[in-house]
Amino acid sequence: MPRLYYPDAYLQKFCDDEREARAFSDVDGYGDFSVDYRDTLARFRCYVLACLENQGDSEDLFAIKLENYRREFERVLVQAKSETPDLDG
Repeated sequence: MPRLYYPDAYLQKFCDDEREARAFSDVDGYGDFSVDYRDTLARFRCYVLACLENQGDSEDLFAIKLENYRREFERVLVQAKSETPDLDG
């Protein structure tokens, strides 16, 4: 059972343990973030992975959600990076 809460009722069923683990791994590749940012980024990344893996064509519901969640992921990533102290000084 995934550890995060997925409020998107449609995509929730696609956010299993394996996909969530991949999402966390992807997020960790971007840097070290607070728990809240890490969880939020992993949630959006899990949605993106689910959409990519289930998209049938460029105009289906997965494609629409993919565009929206990619945009949200990027927005939160920029915010998380700007609020995360630079460990190099």
